[in-house]
Amino acid sequence: MLSKQNSPSRRPRPLLALLVLLLLASVPKHLRAQEMAAMPSPWIVVESRGPAEVRHDRGEWQPLMSGAVVAASSEIRTGPAAEVLLQRGGDRVRLRGQSYLELPKADADGALTRLVQWLGQAVFEVDHRPDPHFEVDTPYLAAIVKGTAFAVDVTHDASAVTVTEGVVAVATPGGASIVVVAGMTARGYAGLSGVTLESSGGADAPPADAAHPWPEPTFQPITQGFPQ
Repeated sequence: MLSKQNSPSRRPRPLLALLVLLLLASVPKHLRAQEMAAMPSPWIVVESRGPAEVRHDRGEWQPLMSGAVVAASSEIRTGPAAEVLLQRGGDRVRLRGQSYLELPKADADGALTRLVQWLGQAVFEVDHRPDPHFEVDTPYLAAIVKGTAFAVDVTHDASAVTVTEGVVAVATPGGASIVVVAGMTARGYAGLSGVTLESSGGADAPPADAAHPWPEPTFQPITQGFPQ
């Protein structure tokens, strides 16, 4: 007669329970690995000079230092005479003083990099890919590119996209769209649905308003209605 301790009806149970636990433990790890692989890499602050701050998920503003990692759902603001250089892979963003930039949450597939420039000036250098993969939204214009170099200037009354290399597709919420080549500037204005195109001309940037060291947009950027 088999003892209770050596009973074959009880002996496999610890092994079976162990296998079940291992299987259950492996599933979340596998899913987490897939999620991490699909997530876009964060932006790295290569350089930060002058007053600059960052906040995540509408939290508290913190000083933005060189070497910092800026994930999605973050905002960056710069004070007078500041400059911040962000890099992610082959893409670079140079944010000038008195500017406000938002890094929204990434799309589900992560194929499109989208930034919202609320105010100020920024220079973008975008790595070339076969399909449009980088978009900058402003209150009055949106710029969509495959890979190029361009500058964006945003005030409360107007947005401008100046192309220095390659080609940029520019659209307005009103449905107007235009292709902007190197040496040209597209402008959109508050209250107008159209877009103007002119030679860049090398005009000097407007001076920073030192009376407002931290720019705070008093409007919401228009991000709906752009042509696909």
